[in-house]
Amino acid sequence: MKLLHLPPTEKTPEVILDDELSLFQVKGLCLPENVRDFSQTVIEKLEYYMQILDRTQESDLKKKPFRVNFKLGYFNTAAAKFIADVLMHIKAHMQAGSHIKIFWHYNEDDYDMLEAGEDIAKMVDVPVTFVMVVRMEDGYDQSGKSMH
Repeated sequence: MKLLHLPPTEKTPEVILDDELSLFQVKGLCLPENVRDFSQTVIEKLEYYMQILDRTQESDLKKKPFRVNFKLGYFNTAAAKFIADVLMHIKAHMQAGSHIKIFWHYNEDDYDMLEAGEDIAKMVDVPVTFVMVVRMEDGYDQSGKSMH
């Protein structure tokens, strides 16, 4: 069940928190005009779910890691703080024993996005897997999803 679904806008990314998929995903452009309001909503829902996850570690949730995906096309400085705040919340739960995997997706030719992810991960001191998305000539990425 989706606990949170914020559709994308011209300035904000799509945000999904889905307990059935064990997934938190931020996808798209992240340039919110009021980053405080945007981040507060997202972090409150995420923190609520993470507390549930912490209490249920002996169940089936422990077998399936909670996945955190960042699939950003671009983000501004204010959004970088939002991303770091999200990762700091997640890190606290990882240290408490929650099974969480963090993935930072970037386009094969976007080394700035890779470097930004590496910088934030290093600053927060959290393990992140970097996933290069290869664009194919037919407009699809390596997973078969349309890039259009």
